[in-house]
Amino acid sequence: MAKRKKQTNLSPQKRLEVFLSCVEELRERPFVLDGLFKFCFHVSFDHDSGQLRCEFQEANQEYFRSFLLTLRKFIMNNEPANIDSILNICRKYVKNNKKELLKELKELKVIWSYQYRKGIIQMQTDGLNLTPEYVLDLWINGQYFHSDPDKERKLKDLLAYELPSVKVQLLWSLPILTQTVFYIGGVVSKALRQEAFEFPESIS
Repeated sequence: MAKRKKQTNLSPQKRLEVFLSCVEELRERPFVLDGLFKFCFHVSFDHDSGQLRCEFQEANQEYFRSFLLTLRKFIMNNEPANIDSILNICRKYVKNNKKELLKELKELKVIWSYQYRKGIIQMQTDGLNLTPEYVLDLWINGQYFHSDPDKERKLKDLLAYELPSVKVQLLWSLPILTQTVFYIGGVVSKALRQEAFEFPESIS
């Protein structure tokens, strides 16, 4: 906890530098290099049994775990690389004459919010909205990094369905969210190189 409090005291410029470092860390994860775009599913209908068949082609689970370890830095509220916070910093400190950049940052804020909190594909199971935000929370906090019995139980229940929409949403959303993180990273990196931000003077 103390470490997180210290991170929130980072200067705006340092926050952007930490964010870009996390983007590169994500880019170098083995799951991204050799797994993310092979992480897919196939749904078919068995005419004999009258049932749906769902087959998943997954990557190495340790690669996937290490990928989530980095990805969660962009979505957890207390992390200095949190995407929403980074975009807010960029919009706050962008120079007045960089109107096109400001417009793009506003658009990226909307795009990220839609992709993460609603999802390109909306899925429900028994009236439960399986948004990418909700699904990732189940995987991260219910299976991989925290002991949350309720979320672990909920994930197991959802995975037991004949067509586990919770897994389909995960497979569908991860490549989209990852590409958006990389794109935002490119925009922020270019803006820093072009000195497009006007940060407050550091206090010694």
